[in-house]
Amino acid sequence: LRCLLRTMYKVVLLALSLVGATAFAPLPSARRSAAPAISMAKTVLDMPGIQAPIGYFDPVGYSTKVSDEGMLWFRAAELKHSRVAMLAFTGWCINGAGIHFPGYLSKAEGVTFESLSKMAPKDAWEAMPTSGKAQIVFSIFIAEVVTEMIKPHYTLAG
Repeated sequence: LRCLLRTMYKVVLLALSLVGATAFAPLPSARRSAAPAISMAKTVLDMPGIQAPIGYFDPVGYSTKVSDEGMLWFRAAELKHSRVAMLAFTGWCINGAGIHFPGYLSKAEGVTFESLSKMAPKDAWEAMPTSGKAQIVFSIFIAEVVTEMIKPHYTLAG
């Protein structure tokens, strides 16, 4: 019975992590010939997320101090950081549940995925070889470069 419950737990965690991946799928959009004109009403007051009971919330006054392009950049940064936080939380849960890939993370240093899964998440990060950490940072760098090259740029309402 314990083995069955553990297997069901792992399957549910895997399913939830796959469902969360849809947050990274691009929204379908119609082709535009040119970037639309940006107005404050379109970029701030009509942004998704403004709803009752709070409504429009800008206690620091960024919408009056920052350009329209800056507001779109803030919005894109908020979305990106929230998605990264969701991925980090999912990874933390999966690591904490002991779910791991089979085999070696680094044969040269003798580090297996299983050995890392037996550690707390912070300890597993510390035990990861420097080359593995560099691969993660490089992957993030490539993802950033690719998203910045998408036209029209998100600061132009793209």
